[in-house]
Amino acid sequence: MVLHRSLAASCALRLTVVLMVAARGGDLCPAWSAGERVAPAVEVGQEVEDRAALVHVHLPLTGSADQAIQSTLERTCDRLLALARQAGDARRPVLVLQLDPRSLADSAGKGSQFERVFSLARFLCSRQMAGVKTVAFVPQSIRGHGVLLALACEEIVMAADAQLGEAGIDEAVEGTIRQTVIAAYREIAETRRTIPVALAVGMIDASAEVLQVETEDGIHFVLRREFEPFAQKHEILEKKVLVPRGTMAQFDGREGRQFGFVKYLASDLAGVAKSLDVAVESLRENDALAGQWRPIMVDIRGPITPHLASQIETLIGNALQKDSTNWIGVRIDSAGGDLEASVRLATTFARLDSNSVRTVAYVPAEAAGGAAVAALACDQLVMHPTAHLRAGKSAGQMAADELDAAKTTLRQSLAPRAGRSWSLLAAMIDPGIELFSYHHKTSGEDRLMSAEEAAQQPDAASWQRGQPLQENNQPLTLSGQRALELGIASQTVESFDELKQLFGFREDPPTVKPNWALELIEALASPEFAVLLLMAGFAGIYLELRTPGLGVGGFVGSVALMLFFWSKYLEGTAGWLEVLLFAAGISFILLEVFVIPGFGIFGLGGGMLVVASLVLASLTFVRPRSESDLEDLARAAGVVAIAGIGVMAFVVASRRYLPQAPVFRRMVLAPLPPAERAALDNRETLADYSNLVGAQGVAATHLRPAGKAKIGHQLVDVLAEGEPLDRGTPIVVVEAHANRVIVRAVGPA
Repeated sequence: MVLHRSLAASCALRLTVVLMVAARGGDLCPAWSAGERVAPAVEVGQEVEDRAALVHVHLPLTGSADQAIQSTLERTCDRLLALARQAGDARRPVLVLQLDPRSLADSAGKGSQFERVFSLARFLCSRQMAGVKTVAFVPQSIRGHGVLLALACEEIVMAADAQLGEAGIDEAVEGTIRQTVIAAYREIAETRRTIPVALAVGMIDASAEVLQVETEDGIHFVLRREFEPFAQKHEILEKKVLVPRGTMAQFDGREGRQFGFVKYLASDLAGVAKSLDVAVESLRENDALAGQWRPIMVDIRGPITPHLASQIETLIGNALQKDSTNWIGVRIDSAGGDLEASVRLATTFARLDSNSVRTVAYVPAEAAGGAAVAALACDQLVMHPTAHLRAGKSAGQMAADELDAAKTTLRQSLAPRAGRSWSLLAAMIDPGIELFSYHHKTSGEDRLMSAEEAAQQPDAASWQRGQPLQENNQPLTLSGQRALELGIASQTVESFDELKQLFGFREDPPTVKPNWALELIEALASPEFAVLLLMAGFAGIYLELRTPGLGVGGFVGSVALMLFFWSKYLEGTAGWLEVLLFAAGISFILLEVFVIPGFGIFGLGGGMLVVASLVLASLTFVRPRSESDLEDLARAAGVVAIAGIGVMAFVVASRRYLPQAPVFRRMVLAPLPPAERAALDNRETLADYSNLVGAQGVAATHLRPAGKAKIGHQLVDVLAEGEPLDRGTPIVVVEAHANRVIVRAVGPA
């Protein structure tokens, strides 16, 4: 019996789950992603009172996320009730919901879809969840429909400075709040009774005016339109407007506590556990129960290149679309690489909806520079205790504008999505950034920030700076154990097998690799094959011009050029710009050859456009900003130059040898023999059009200045005297020297 209870307690510990409604938290909880120190994981076998559980829900809530979260809630609730029955505990288990939106202050969870949130809120109020006590924990401000999840819980715990309200901000773009939405908030408030109905309506409906009314039996909150019936039943001692018409109600934790709908004030999970009288160790997410995982693994080894980033994006996209993957493990052993490609890859991870897809970075040895940024962009970071997160190469080795552009992206886009301090992300690519541990005097929150980021906080005066993370202002280097202590890493594991146990995997997740199609794309996009494709493309066009109507050369050349641009497009270096430049360049060259005589601006400009398009097709930038960009530019220009030399060699060889080859003799337009060419020149010289002087006709083509004119019944090559003439212009022959006929427009009679 004792052994049975010990095993039950051990299993109970491993099956606790934390319900956190978080927007892109990046780690197990927002406090960790902000750098807060938390209690270490409890070892298996340690006795812990398992009366509480926690499930992760990220805001904003969109797509089908509510279904996945509901499934997790069902399993968690069933497990808590089973453990309670097994232990003979008559008390209701506690289910904590931590509402933690993006760290971006002006968003604060904005963007949740009403239908998704309302569906989940009704489930929280259903009989199926009646066996557990649901508690919403709000450590950060929340706006939008995510507010409804807090109202659907039995109790609310808030940080003193966090704000809850302005639920109608997601509907404001439509101009008016739909009555069905207002009715839904009223329904949840009346069902749960966590918050007064008038305050709930005031949060969603800006047209509602909320009154705070004092009567003989206490304080009440009443809508203006419902005040008269209320006043007939109560003696009014004092009345004041709490929420004016035209605004949506929003309250901080202290006000919520004052008005009675906030049960406790707490800024972290330790405070929540103390308030609820549960073990803080039980408020940890058990990843093995968080979902029915359909996992894949992606490997990032060696330098991160634009090609590798594009390849991983393609592999992940295929897995999400075809296999409904909901767990992506990213095994990273890299010292960084191309900065733009690294940030792009990190953004790919951060953009995935954490409610539907869990991303876990696994660092067994090292992740430095851009690779560290990619690791920090995942929902969770799991490291070997002796593995390292390191800052990348010195900022002096990068162009200043490249580094500034990357840091701007990290600050404005990636950090809010990943739920990380932008200083932490930027310190991985700029060793000159110094990080400090900051402590909030009021809320008690701890964060890792630079002095610049701390100064940008709305309550900058409340943040007290502590010790620096780097010694002697050295580049940032963190071991796995140190990252865990700082809350940057969520777990440390000794091996990949421990990582599998952490998420309940019995077998190794399949590692996605390029299939034959991606391998073909890689081969086509390689510099060697690119040279061959370009040579085949232009050689085919040359043969088409010298072949009388066969079309083989044109077909081969077109296919080769299409393969070149297609492979570069799939590699992520070419787009419509390069294709349009190439098409425009070819058009200008043909215009110069067949329409405009000579070789002028159109021919020269067209040639430059063709060369530029071929070079840009192998690059991810237009203007080089670093040494690596210059190397890529030199490599792309070298490919085009080698292909050009090869085409010129082919032209020389074809003019000399192909006309004598048995196969090509009948296909290629060989030059005339010298005797025939001399006879033709003599015939053209003996042509005499002097009899046409004074004759009138019509320009058969545009005369720019050369063209053709119909004079009598003859179609004659002519030159316009003076200004160019349009087709159809009446003309008269003014001069004729042998076969040189000069015309001018016929003036008005």
